[in-house]
Amino acid sequence: MSFSPLEQLFIDNLIGVDPNQKKLRYSQKLAQQQNHRPMLDIERKAMEARQSDANAKSMFLDFTQAHLHDEVAQEMLQRLSSIEVISSSLFDLGPGFPALLDALSAKAVTLNQLDPLISGIDWLTEDILRLINSPRYRSKIGSANLVKDVKTALRFLGIESLQSLVPVYAFRRCIPHSTEPFVQFKTKIWDYSLATAIAAKKIAEEQGHNAFVAFCAALFQTLGHMVVIRNYLRSYKQVKLNEQMRAQDARDVELIDALEILDADAGFLSSGIEEFAAIISADLVSRWQLKRMPLAGILDQLADGTAYQSGMDLTRILLQANCFVQVKFLLNDNKLAMEDAVRYLEQVEIHTALRKVLSQTDLRKLQFE
Repeated sequence: MSFSPLEQLFIDNLIGVDPNQKKLRYSQKLAQQQNHRPMLDIERKAMEARQSDANAKSMFLDFTQAHLHDEVAQEMLQRLSSIEVISSSLFDLGPGFPALLDALSAKAVTLNQLDPLISGIDWLTEDILRLINSPRYRSKIGSANLVKDVKTALRFLGIESLQSLVPVYAFRRCIPHSTEPFVQFKTKIWDYSLATAIAAKKIAEEQGHNAFVAFCAALFQTLGHMVVIRNYLRSYKQVKLNEQMRAQDARDVELIDALEILDADAGFLSSGIEEFAAIISADLVSRWQLKRMPLAGILDQLADGTAYQSGMDLTRILLQANCFVQVKFLLNDNKLAMEDAVRYLEQVEIHTALRKVLSQTDLRKLQFE
């Protein structure tokens, strides 16, 4: 898929793309055609012959970075063509997680029905017990004793809280531990994903649609972003290491110095997210084989680039939530003019009344917190 101008601006800002620098881009055609080869000395000499001494070093750095990313494009294509590699790029939520999501979407679900489903997911049990034994909840419970039984913890939380907690805890587990050199990515993707989920839930409530499904669709739409950044960083690290070893063998001091300076490229990562992220999110969620929730259909439409007017009701809600949050974040960072913001909001029918409702909604934290 290709991003709209708003989405492209938002992702570039999310990652930290410098608008004043030439942007390296992922090219699938190049990735399919590129053959691995060492940098040719003749290419370097031809380039340096056209440059003054003052520009030669900078030009050589650009050349080296571009060459690295020719190789990275091929490595990423191989990685992201494998659903096994994609799945292993995220925390394993366990085979019981999809059934729990389905159960939470049912209108008549009870805590007795949820207890065995939650108890069968070790990481979720740990997170829930950690929450219920935190000072904030201990004061509400009115007991000095730690809660050790998840069934007791569920009774204190209630179903409505669990409908927010379960997907949010799952998403949080999937955030990479390290995204260096893009150190702000972890925080920003969390803030954005939570904000869109809360906004989508609010819009669904206003329009009379399933708020839990809207919340989950908005939250899990960025799973692919995390898969892409992890595999890009792994690919770049491996390709760079291979080139460093070749340079060491050739005793190429200039190339060794250049490789030492270079780091992963924000523009290339942005275009990789544009190329792969939405499709990966849809594929991952489809593998959950949910029986009650139409998450796969919503994310398929998002990956296909379905126009707002042509989408299902819940797809349109997701597009509205995305637009509102992207506009809000860009305005806060002074990266978007107000007249452009209004135009983008109007395109997805976020008119004055809905804009007011969303503006009065706290998009930074869950309501029960």
